[in-house]
Amino acid sequence: MYKIILIFVALIVFFSGTVQAQESVFFWGRELGVGSRAIGMGGAYIGVADDYTATYWNPAGLGQIRRMEFNLGFSHNTLNNDATFMGNETENSNSFSRLNSLGFVFPIPTYQGSLVFGVGLNKVRDFDNILQFEGYNENWAAFPDFFDQVAPENEVTDVVDNIHQVQSINEEGGLNHYSFSGSVEMQKDFFLGASINFVRGKDDYNMQFEEHDRNNLHNTPPYTDDEGYTHIADLDYWIYNQNIISKFSATNVKLGALYRMGRMLRLGATVVTPTTIQIKENWSDEWVETYDDGTTFETPPEPSEYDYKIQKPYAFGFGASLTVLNFLFSADMEFQDWSQAKFKTDPPVAGMTKANTNFRIQEELQAVQKLHLGAEMYIPIVRAKVRAGYFTEPSPYKYAETTEDKQFYSAGASLMLDKQVMVDLAYVRGQWQEETIDALTNAPTMEDKKVQKLLGTVSIRF
Repeated sequence: MYKIILIFVALIVFFSGTVQAQESVFFWGRELGVGSRAIGMGGAYIGVADDYTATYWNPAGLGQIRRMEFNLGFSHNTLNNDATFMGNETENSNSFSRLNSLGFVFPIPTYQGSLVFGVGLNKVRDFDNILQFEGYNENWAAFPDFFDQVAPENEVTDVVDNIHQVQSINEEGGLNHYSFSGSVEMQKDFFLGASINFVRGKDDYNMQFEEHDRNNLHNTPPYTDDEGYTHIADLDYWIYNQNIISKFSATNVKLGALYRMGRMLRLGATVVTPTTIQIKENWSDEWVETYDDGTTFETPPEPSEYDYKIQKPYAFGFGASLTVLNFLFSADMEFQDWSQAKFKTDPPVAGMTKANTNFRIQEELQAVQKLHLGAEMYIPIVRAKVRAGYFTEPSPYKYAETTEDKQFYSAGASLMLDKQVMVDLAYVRGQWQEETIDALTNAPTMEDKKVQKLLGTVSIRF
């Protein structure tokens, strides 16, 4: 029985591979960045970067800060996911509130130029996800694949189709950067900087899948055929639960440069070194079968642990900002070649190796360019600023539909309470579609996703 359970666990891990393994692991969640002002300007901040959040966007920009700064930011995320499965549409929504940034900037007195350091915590990525759908599947049932792994050799099930399926997924977590940054003015108006980021994070994934014989089509009592096989064909319902807790750890370096051309124009560039992420997964599942006569069969939780490594490729960023009268305009371009991503160890999927998974990555993924645009207007009468932005996140998959490309719109405002305290607010909204297929339903689900994020930041300079 112990060997059978091990085979069963390996099979389920294989089934869940589309969710928690292979190339999809590189793209869990959404990375919108930190700071209300930066996000309100669509993340077009590489050529601005003149506050604490430069530790994330462009560490060279820290050199522009002349006074100590304390930064505290919070975010509230709302996720809506309208799923269509077998012609049925189900609406889902959830919300999460979290710390977005916490940091401190301290300039070092210098005879000329500048030397500035920053330290803090930045929540850079959200893993939040929600999905629920249901429908009547005439052609498929997942139950036999699980039943066969624990049933005696002389037992088979006839419940192979005509079943009502329900799936619910809840996922929560995030990725943090504990950053130590510095910038130096190498010569007048030319700054170089770097951030050392200690990356830590956690993802809590919970899935429940149900199959019900709602129309009582499977009502034949168990019987034995001429070959001695016992047929089970009176399933009432089957409920399967899966939980995966993933913990992430990594270290990377972000290098930045910024050049000011007078008071009007600033040019910036960044590069992030390849990041090797160690992922430790605690995986468990359990299920219960209930039959028409009221009898049940349960499998206890069978936990497993997996430890593997992936490497994200170089990321390059270029940005510029232009100040004209009371207006600030900015634009960024980010480049990353995802075909160079790789597994450093074998993935946690039965039958898959590091070599064949990396070959798939090269075949299926591509380089992407993200565009960020932003604008800001200063209103001197009330000492306030208003801003707006737009940015894109193209799909890294070569054969993805254009509807899978993510587009975000943002807006924001800030008010200077006095010479030291600045309050910033930002709102960002994104929308895209995804078509997913898993081995439990063996049928496509169209997901229409909407993300909204509200941020508030307080900055104190003294």
